[in-house]
Amino acid sequence: MSWTVEPMRPEELAVCAAIERHAPDPWTEAQLAEELSFEGARLFVVRRGDAIAGLAAFQLAADEASLNTVTIHPSFRRQGAARALLCGALEALKAEGAAVCFLEVRSRNTPALALYDALGFSRAGLRRRFFTNPPDDAIVMNRLL
Repeated sequence: MSWTVEPMRPEELAVCAAIERHAPDPWTEAQLAEELSFEGARLFVVRRGDAIAGLAAFQLAADEASLNTVTIHPSFRRQGAARALLCGALEALKAEGAAVCFLEVRSRNTPALALYDALGFSRAGLRRRFFTNPPDDAIVMNRLL
């Protein structure tokens, strides 16, 4: 069964917040709801059948997109869900006029770094002690869309 990427709907907030609890610094349901209400926010889910496997939250301003969070439920990891989610979301953002996407990734998150490298993101900088839970540096990456 293949992956489907769609904009997040308000009725999916509780499921997405439950998935977020598997992240190192999770967003709460209230934070996701607040984000969903912002004009520049673009939140996406990835599904396999009826099951939501993960979510990604972006901000879109002018022609720049920024990835704020991406979380895949542990039972769907290492199956292509994150790749499908990011590819689908980036295509949707490009269709809205985004020309570039930025992100910060934990320097010790080797699976995420490998995925972003494979998706064509370039390393653009380092933010020391950017993450706090647990403490880690952030590698700044970007990709032209």
